[in-house]
Amino acid sequence: MDGGQAQRLKIARIRAGYGDATAAARRFGWTIPTYLAHENGSRGFSVERAQAYATAFKVSALWLLTGEGSPASNVRIPVSGYVGAGAVIYPVDDSTGPGGIEEVDLPPGVYGDYTAFKVRGDSNYPAYRNNEIIFVRKDGGPPQEYLNRECVLRTEDGRRLLKTLTPGSKRDHFTLISFNAPPMLDERVEWAAPVEWTRKP
Repeated sequence: MDGGQAQRLKIARIRAGYGDATAAARRFGWTIPTYLAHENGSRGFSVERAQAYATAFKVSALWLLTGEGSPASNVRIPVSGYVGAGAVIYPVDDSTGPGGIEEVDLPPGVYGDYTAFKVRGDSNYPAYRNNEIIFVRKDGGPPQEYLNRECVLRTEDGRRLLKTLTPGSKRDHFTLISFNAPPMLDERVEWAAPVEWTRKP
């Protein structure tokens, strides 16, 4: 049990505007006895649970778990490439170094392994504007899990794209759609990760 965790959770709830712990649990669909146990310190909570609380209360999950940083502190991650014309992703080259193009903060309360891409130019307008930052989880998964969602994806021949995944005309093939480019029909996709957030410049 970690009394510091419990105290930080209570602080986060109150700062988020929820004066009553039971009301907060109801608002977010959490099991009330479990949440109360987490907040009164009789039970600790996991990384996954900390992420859920941090997202709801708009604080740093790392701060909730460990007390590191401040409630509003964010994790910084490198921008790993550009999104250019036709929603093609251009990864940074080796000369850029491990820090990528630049570093950006994850959105408040987010905890996990994410990567970011920067929109370059106006070829993707109005879906995306120049210098917007797109965030996706690194783990991703099979493309079948993300039909009709906008994803960063990798095709069988190694291209990386930002497209909406829709079913193709053949099994294990997909039609890839973006705003200002013709549909790409019956592509084989190895991996996809849905866009989680977009940050405006």
